[in-house]
Amino acid sequence: MRHPPPDSARSRLSLLTFVAWRNIWRNPTRSLLTISTLAGGLMVVILYAALLQGMLDQMVASATERTTGHLQVHRQAFIDDRDPYATLPSAWLEAIETQVDGIRVAPRLYAAGLASAAQTSSGVMIQAVDPQREAQVTERLDHLRLGDARLASPPAGPEDPKHQPVLIGSQLARNMLVGPGDEMVLVTQAIDGSIGNALYRVTGVLKPLAPDFDRAGLLLSIRAYRELMYLDEGFHELAIRVDDPAQLASVEAQLEQVISELAAATPLDALGGPAVVRNWRELNPVVADMLALSETILLIVGLIVISLASLGVLNTMLMAVHERRHEFGILLAIGMPRRWLLLVMLCEAFFLALVSAVFGILLGAAVVGWLGEDGIDFSAALPDGYDWAGMVFEPVIPLHLEAGHVLLAALLMTVLTLIAAGIPSWRATRLKPVEVMR
Repeated sequence: MRHPPPDSARSRLSLLTFVAWRNIWRNPTRSLLTISTLAGGLMVVILYAALLQGMLDQMVASATERTTGHLQVHRQAFIDDRDPYATLPSAWLEAIETQVDGIRVAPRLYAAGLASAAQTSSGVMIQAVDPQREAQVTERLDHLRLGDARLASPPAGPEDPKHQPVLIGSQLARNMLVGPGDEMVLVTQAIDGSIGNALYRVTGVLKPLAPDFDRAGLLLSIRAYRELMYLDEGFHELAIRVDDPAQLASVEAQLEQVISELAAATPLDALGGPAVVRNWRELNPVVADMLALSETILLIVGLIVISLASLGVLNTMLMAVHERRHEFGILLAIGMPRRWLLLVMLCEAFFLALVSAVFGILLGAAVVGWLGEDGIDFSAALPDGYDWAGMVFEPVIPLHLEAGHVLLAALLMTVLTLIAAGIPSWRATRLKPVEVMR
């Protein structure tokens, strides 16, 4: 069997490509409608990809910059049972900062108690922070709705309990009918087994950071906590921010090595268990799972949206085959190979997808660029944002478009378009010249 020379094959392919391009404009109205449908579907997928990535970025920011930090250190008993006696030595704070490069550390203490105001009482989760260090690790003190974020006692009358300030969650403030300037009594079981109680003044109300804290959270200074709980030494938690998040894995390994050396030099008590280092993915598994599933979610949504848009290609190609039956019959009768006929039809579908991809990407990028700077603002309906899966989202969702997502959406549209065109193209190759030319 003789094969055509390579130049002949290339010339035939060029001719068929030219014919396919001309064929899609034989009925420009139908082709433009098909292109509009595909481009619109691609634009929707690109917009969804940017919205999903913006939400994921906001979730990561909420996990690492607002509350949790990149890394945290606890005793195992505190992780398991919130054991108030499972504390880390105070000396570890400066030792870790000195021996691990590129980090900032903030100590925290926790307790449960009962808060009483003029007319109401409520169970509260007490959190104690060092204001200066906390501001270097998280942004929680910046998320203030009312009042100010002052947690340090003023110079005048530092021993006066009325000068011990606290910050509370917004929902707790509504439930207890208190605001900046109001007094509040805290009662709790101290570390030594006695009843700890003191009078405080609410200096500020925080915006929602986490649903649990918003409903029952109360923030005070470590100094005030130690006076209330009669705890002179130690911390329940060390929250750590890494200056370069790209180096998180190496910093985590270095931190674990330093902690093992500190534990060897100063053994911890057996009841509290060993010190455990966890990164933000382990502390927020919901966020980690969402990041892992984001590509799959985008692929599923893209399949659904573009598959519906590809039905327009199927309809276009079916109509083309029906209208050009006589033409196809003549081509087959004069000896045109059926595979070349199939190739022409697929080329027409490819050109439709290519033009649609160009317009869809341009439209999608334009919409994302128009909305991306300010994001999608839901503050009119949700002024405090919304909580989902234990996390609070800001009412403004930013849009972030990645080139990889655009290419994935365009490739997905091209593949689905060729699949949709495959059925009518195959039917065209099955035509019998004698019947269609009769």
